[in-house]
Formats: sequence, structure tokens, C-alpha cells
Amino acid sequence: MRISDRSEDFLAIVCVSGELDQATVPELRERLSSLLDEGARWLLLDMRELEFIDSSGLGVLIAAARRAGEAGGELTVVCARPNVLRVFDISGTRELLNLRQEEAQARELLAECRQRATAASQAGDSHDPNQP
Repeated sequence: MRISDRSEDFLAIVCVSGELDQATVPELRERLSSLLDEGARWLLLDMRELEFIDSSGLGVLIAAARRAGEAGGELTVVCARPNVLRVFDISGTRELLNLRQEEAQARELLAECRQRATAASQAGDSHDPNQP
């Protein structure tokens, strides 16, 4: 497995290729945990070059998605390989992980989610606590 990450605008982009299984999961778990600990809230996982994923890999993705959500952000996975997509379908995690087949779709989704979160935050900040 190979992992690389970079920041663009408000996004933390993590590219994962190869096989994500019990032997390689600790490396991805550590990378995602570090990004989240450093304040990343909007994660785009580019898994278009991922050849295989097992249940331990799914577990890491689900945990990262939950952490991002708890921090007020979101995670999306970009994947187009039929065998990997099948794992997401069988496990029922396609919606939870905001699965998209194109990076542009994932970026658009995260931008929309960020815009809604920002608007909600600003609406909450402008609310007078003395008013019902």
C-alpha cells in the first residue's frame, strides 16, 4: 500500500493505492488520525488506485468519517474500481462514506457540506441567546 497526502484549500486529500487490509491498515489509521488531530475536518480519500479492501480497511474509513463528523466536517471516498465498489455496496457503507466515482464530484460534495456548516455556524453566532 502507498499513501500520500496534501492540503488544498480547505481539504486534506489522502491518496491510497495498493491493498488495504489487516497488514496495511495501521499505516492508514495513523495517517488519518494525525490529520484529524492536526485539525483537518474535510477529508477526501482518493482510492481510485486501491486494488483491494477488507473489513479492517472499512473499519478505519468508518472511524475517520465519524471523527470528521464529530469535528463538524465530512469525509468522502473517491473510488471507481468495480471490485472495491462491490465491497462498499455489500457492506452498506457507500452513503456513510459519501462514495463518489469522480474526484470533482467529491470536491463538490465537500464544498457544499462546508458551505452549509459555515452558514449554520454563522446563523448560530448571530442568534441572540436572550431571544426565543
